[in-house]
Amino acid sequence: ATSRARAFGFHYDHPEWANMGQGAPETGPLEGAPSRNFSLNIPDDELEYAPVAGLQELREKVADYYNHLYRQGKESKYTANNVCIVPGGRAGITRTMAALGNTQVGYFCPDYTAYEQALGLFLRINPNALLHRDVNEALMSPEEFEFQAGRSGMGTVLLSNPANPTGQSIEGKNLEEYVRIARDHETCIIMDEFYSHYYYDGTNVDPADGGADDNSNWP
Repeated sequence: ATSRARAFGFHYDHPEWANMGQGAPETGPLEGAPSRNFSLNIPDDELEYAPVAGLQELREKVADYYNHLYRQGKESKYTANNVCIVPGGRAGITRTMAALGNTQVGYFCPDYTAYEQALGLFLRINPNALLHRDVNEALMSPEEFEFQAGRSGMGTVLLSNPANPTGQSIEGKNLEEYVRIARDHETCIIMDEFYSHYYYDGTNVDPADGGADDNSNWP
């Protein structure tokens, strides 16, 4: 979209244009905000390659963060072994796909375009689009999800939640049903929740119970 806009005169300094795309960074000065620091000193020993899964200290902090949000009062907790740091969404999706064996992976249509691209990189992965039979409904009902994914033998389903580009969110009873269906049919759900930080309806709350208190689905 940005490339097409440039053909009509768009550039980032143009006063009559604005990039309203999801994830577009705010790079200009913010009125009333503190000044930004544009200098960064990096020691020579930190210019080496980082560990493949990310720095151990950072992975531990991420695990602590999710334990604080979702695992309070639970006997089972996340550890650094449950965390992998990646340089971006596409890299994370590709790394996840590389870890899968021979399997059929379902993805919704429409959904984030990087999914279809990543699924096509690996010969052992058989992509299978989950199509909305009701074109006027952005959310695929749990019943339809079970019909298309659970009963077709899909080993994995990849989806964004909230969805890109529709903004549809699977939550509450619908989310509980999706999880139940996945468990019943032994289907792994890989849920990309990047856009959860854009959820502004004012009523959404984090799942304080954090899910099942067991280690059955964890490494």
